Amino acid sequence: MTEVSPDQKTDYRHTRAVPVRARSHASREAILHAAMALWRTKGFAGTTVTDICKAAGVSKALFYVYFSRREDVLLELEVFTMRDAHTAAETVTSGPYELTDLIAAVVGTLEQHLRAFPAELIFETVLEIYRLEQRALADNALESDLAPLFLDPFRQAQLDGKLPADVNIPRAARIAQILVADAIRRWAARGLTGEPPTTTAPAEIATLIPAVR
Repeated sequence: MTEVSPDQKTDYRHTRAVPVRARSHASREAILHAAMALWRTKGFAGTTVTDICKAAGVSKALFYVYFSRREDVLLELEVFTMRDAHTAAETVTSGPYELTDLIAAVVGTLEQHLRAFPAELIFETVLEIYRLEQRALADNALESDLAPLFLDPFRQAQLDGKLPADVNIPRAARIAQILVADAIRRWAARGLTGEPPTTTAPAEIATLIPAVR
């Protein structure tokens, strides 16, 4: 019998971990896809965790391994994705621009992404974000923790001289985010019809925030 040296031994822990991770990822993705499909057909309020589990082919116990609440699935879908919005902001600031251009790029990217989701889902996401912010404020969160959408773009705008040096950037970013969230909430409440957020929000924000101290 050929002797196997310690260096040649297979790491079975590793070989087992790969399919386990793959199955875990697949189950999580199944939950997300099932939830989204049900929310499109039955609506958010009409869909239960049991419905999602049945559609995803997973147990409730497994659901709660990944998510503590139905609303956590909603947030995981990244209805409001900031990655693309920040990329759009970086593109604007790479050349000549005005503050309104920067804000319009952020808001416009959000608006374009939101059109792929049902209005009810957008509305529910805004409400859930408000609830999260309320809990964060109760835990003494800083304004900079509550303003991720505009914080980096406004910091860059200040460095570029598009915002006065004495503007309180975290507070300005927080105010801008609240205004955009409210515009999106009203737009979603109208079923994504009528005036979209990009129509007035960029100009309103660009006029207001230079005075924030």
